[in-house]
Amino acid sequence: MYSIRLKSRLLGAFCLMLFCFGAVGVAADEGLLARVGEVSVSEFDLALTVQRRLPMQVGFHGKISPEKIEEIRQEALSELIDQAYQVNWAREQKISVTEVELAAAMQPLMGRYATAEAMREDLGAQVYEQIRALMFRGLLAEKARLAAVDAKITVSEDKVRAHYEANQERFFRPRQFRASHILIRVDPSSATEEREERRQHAAELLAQARAGENFYNLAYYNSDDRTRYVGGDLGYFHEGQVVPEFEEALLALEPGQVSDLVRTRFGFHIIQLVEINEPRQMHLDEMRERIRAQLEKEQGEELTQAWMDGLRKRYPLELLD
Repeated sequence: MYSIRLKSRLLGAFCLMLFCFGAVGVAADEGLLARVGEVSVSEFDLALTVQRRLPMQVGFHGKISPEKIEEIRQEALSELIDQAYQVNWAREQKISVTEVELAAAMQPLMGRYATAEAMREDLGAQVYEQIRALMFRGLLAEKARLAAVDAKITVSEDKVRAHYEANQERFFRPRQFRASHILIRVDPSSATEEREERRQHAAELLAQARAGENFYNLAYYNSDDRTRYVGGDLGYFHEGQVVPEFEEALLALEPGQVSDLVRTRFGFHIIQLVEINEPRQMHLDEMRERIRAQLEKEQGEELTQAWMDGLRKRYPLELLD
């Protein structure tokens, strides 16, 4: 899991570096920004991390304020400092990254290069080694988090059951619908004649739907809503998630039936009810994995906070910029 997440992150950073490195304006031998224990954070590391955080279009068009750039820079620096704390811990615990793991992590970054040596030659030895070092530290930090946090997360069946019993009201599902619709949009500022034309068009479609025309096709070719591309399918939704006029029409239908024209602030709707599920209490068996995932996430956040608090006390931080 660690290698997939990290490769995805650094692939974005690397690609942006290749296209935008000139815009970053940082040489690989630029100075240090911080030192955490025995691990340093350089301006080069920060430049690549900042570029990963910026949307691709920003790199080309520069449509971002100086204040936002500074905010992103500070967030990236904080991320690198946290990573440095974790790398210190990993070294102390004698956690390692093998050449095979590093080579596998670098492989998606190779792009047009046939070999690592070709990449090194094209980018220059110093830039190439800096990228490898950033990859290495990222892999090491992720391994550290796996050992210090993930390996300690345990959520027993008793905890899952206790959480369910203490929060049963949160696991009550309100009435649930599945429906499709055709929307004939009406501009609120349009003239009366135009609104009437739109209503007549909607009425014609309603007549076709009630005459047995395929509702999916009617929606696909006529609806003004983006759900047209799935035949008007709105999927599942609960009471209270749609405008009152829409919900009132749904409650008057049986599955398979088509509503009268329904006027909302969006325009005229033709609604087909597909399915309705009455309100009910969700059982523990239905919620078990969701509850477990939530408790594991909360426990992971607590363990991470406690771990990082300890690391900040253990390793000195020196800001050099």
